[in-house]
Amino acid sequence: MRYLASIIALFLILGVCGIGVLHLMFSRTGEFRAQAKLGQPIVRAIENFRAQTGSYPPSLAALVPKYLPTEPELPDKAQRKFRGWDFRLETNGVVITYCLRYYMGKGGIEYRPPHWIGNDEGSRKIILSNE
Repeated sequence: MRYLASIIALFLILGVCGIGVLHLMFSRTGEFRAQAKLGQPIVRAIENFRAQTGSYPPSLAALVPKYLPTEPELPDKAQRKFRGWDFRLETNGVVITYCLRYYMGKGGIEYRPPHWIGNDEGSRKIILSNE
């Protein structure tokens, strides 16, 4: 009986550890965080544009060359290129803000001031904050 309890305890421990290892292996948080850091210069350029003009840029192309040296990579559905930055102005009727997204297959990251949010196929999590 004692031997059986030890084997059951061992399997439970291995099962819990295995689930933790699988989660780490398939989690995209590190990949999302790295891409968010690459997007920080774009966020700074958008914020600098707003500070100098009083409004947000109409597109990422409007940031070149004064705020960014080159236009960021953009998705192009017509050419089946789904990775890239997408910039959109948003309003609730009173306040205008923006959303900056980078598509990464099924999921990606988005910046909604002041947070970077990772979206792994519907599972959303704040991965970086500019507060």
